[in-house]
Amino acid sequence: MDGIRVLGGVTVDAESGVSFGLEESSVCAVANVIVGVNEYDFSATYDPETISWTAAWKWMGGKEPGALQNQMEAYSVPHEMRGLYEDELTHWIRDGWLLPHDEEKYGPPKGLIPLLEAVLQDKRKVWPVMDFRELNSHINVFTGNSDVCADRLREWRKQGINVSVIDLTKAYLHVRIHESLWPYQTVIIEGWRYCLIRLGFGLNTASLVMKAILNCVLSRDPNVKRGTSTYIDNNFVNDVVVKASHMEEHLRNFVLLSKPHERVADGAWVLGLRVWGEQGHLVWRRDNEVGSMPSVLMRQSVFSYWPSWWATKLCADGCKLQHPSLRGERIMLLRAGMKISPMEEVRRNDLMRGQWDIKGDEARVWVDASSLALDVKVEIDGCITEDASWLCKDVACHINMAELDAVIKGLNIALAWKVRKVELLTDSSTVHR
Repeated sequence: MDGIRVLGGVTVDAESGVSFGLEESSVCAVANVIVGVNEYDFSATYDPETISWTAAWKWMGGKEPGALQNQMEAYSVPHEMRGLYEDELTHWIRDGWLLPHDEEKYGPPKGLIPLLEAVLQDKRKVWPVMDFRELNSHINVFTGNSDVCADRLREWRKQGINVSVIDLTKAYLHVRIHESLWPYQTVIIEGWRYCLIRLGFGLNTASLVMKAILNCVLSRDPNVKRGTSTYIDNNFVNDVVVKASHMEEHLRNFVLLSKPHERVADGAWVLGLRVWGEQGHLVWRRDNEVGSMPSVLMRQSVFSYWPSWWATKLCADGCKLQHPSLRGERIMLLRAGMKISPMEEVRRNDLMRGQWDIKGDEARVWVDASSLALDVKVEIDGCITEDASWLCKDVACHINMAELDAVIKGLNIALAWKVRKVELLTDSSTVHR
């Protein structure tokens, strides 16, 4: 690997030819040959003649299971969502993603997938999804190389402020399923049987297929590959390395359609967070409104309102639990002699926010522990880049062990940021020694 790095990289073409050094982008543009991937649990190919991607899963043990047992057609849909749900299914039929099942052409149906709805964007959109659980039990799936969202966010936050995001439009539906597998993806709508001929959300290999296809497409252009990072169907583009418009054109060449790119500095949604530019930096906050506190409180629901238990402890003069089980009681923060409900405190001073862009290779790691929880804060370049807390297990352990666990967790998070120097801050003299 050191030799390959010194020689400037290596390229293997479709005929197994090997060359060292970076090729021009034009050489790696769309080729008039079939390209694709072949993995342990699926395969996917792009055919420039049909201008389409086709994927096929691989059966567990290499053996097709035969007819599946499910007989349920659909789960109930709430009345207020029924209209949007039926409209979306009509679009799927009109766009050819759902085709009438032709038994003479495709053979008898071998599987019935129950339909259900997913409500998106604050109930303004309903997306039909399918219960693939029975089918999934017969399909190979290897998740050892799956992306981790937290790791991807750390990588993206170190890209600077000149970045953009590109989101694919109905990404999974760009990918066709091999015709031989259509009988396993049938649904019944108003008494008529249809085949889902596209990659279905809920199939256990769907996200892996999408990831592999995107990686394959990006690798066709070295500049795009170097300046882009993906998480399933979300693309994060470093505009200093490659223009977002060039990335969009490259995706279109491989029939992967996307929404117009968004400059993060102008405001964009990034993996569930709202990010925008402010005073020469990028800042972030949670992208959803804080919900109402449940009437029955448990420790898990209490801690979910704050990203850091330790921060909550420092912000409040005290936190009194009116009953060990918190059954039906409100937790009150005592501040300046006034009772403030947790919901009022969260809405007034929501801790789910901070600076997005991170630089530097030195970190300060703040750790603390109590009988209730462990807490870690990682500070890089003068700002808190990440904090985390964990409720202690029910198994009792010495406070020194809890403090040591907090140190270990803090160092693991700091190392995930790929820093070279770490300053550890703890109030435990035992751990310090």
